[in-house]
Amino acid sequence: MEIKGIIVPMITPFGKNRQIDFEGLEWLISYLVNNKVNGLFPNSTTGEFVSLSTNEMEELVRKTIEIASNKVMILPGITTNSTSLSLELGKKFTDYGADGLIIMPPYFYKVKEEELYGHFSTIAEKLDKPIIIYNNPYTTGVVIPIKLYEKLIREHSNIVGTKITYDAFGYLRKLILTIKGIRKEFKILTGMSQLLLPNLIMGGDGGIVGLGNAFPKVHVDLYESFLEGNINEAIRIYEKILEISKIYDIGLSNSSATKATLEIMGAPIKPYVRRPLMEEGLETKEKIKKIIASITP
Repeated sequence: MEIKGIIVPMITPFGKNRQIDFEGLEWLISYLVNNKVNGLFPNSTTGEFVSLSTNEMEELVRKTIEIASNKVMILPGITTNSTSLSLELGKKFTDYGADGLIIMPPYFYKVKEEELYGHFSTIAEKLDKPIIIYNNPYTTGVVIPIKLYEKLIREHSNIVGTKITYDAFGYLRKLILTIKGIRKEFKILTGMSQLLLPNLIMGGDGGIVGLGNAFPKVHVDLYESFLEGNINEAIRIYEKILEISKIYDIGLSNSSATKATLEIMGAPIKPYVRRPLMEEGLETKEKIKKIIASITP
């Protein structure tokens, strides 16, 4: 398994009763697999993992692995505020057949560097799976220091990549230069569609992008065009991605905006999110329609 390309942090579809809609989940997995994404990330930030019970997390991941049926790699999230609970989830997801695991820093405690080192080191030592560290300071309040990455990857061969959801070009550039100099095969993926092409140009490896739920093909096409050396085509596609990135600028949340977009596109996905998040209103949906129309031939 090589972690690269376009990985989708999946929404968690809900029905009107706000329970997980497994028919919607099956449709989504089929849609993403058919559009040739490289991997799926259930129990994700976009998937409202903080609003799921532990039982729901387990059922969501188990079902995703079952439905995907080895057609694409599955990298579930095991982020919690407790190292022991993250380990418990990681062990269960490994037993279910996950190909790797994704973990953020704890999102309640603003942990110090030595605490974060202990958290990630314990996870890597006790879980015999590839680990992707997810750096998302917008939700955790913690920017993972580059020197901590250096220490972790020197000590743990199963820490194989990172997702960076941080709108800081300089940080991403420095991370790529530093970490690739230590371990060239370490994978660096952006969590922001608008940084997908810059990340690839600087030597990164792709993206784990929420807008891939609704627009998997445009992200895959950009990635493949870049690999083929067709830079003019990659730039043309990137202009579309910059346009659809506006959806996250106008939405109440990435989760609600993504679900509204899928509904507008005719997918059998309802716009429902769990409180405290709210569904998008009619005015926002009209703006999303215009954005979709602007990139549609």
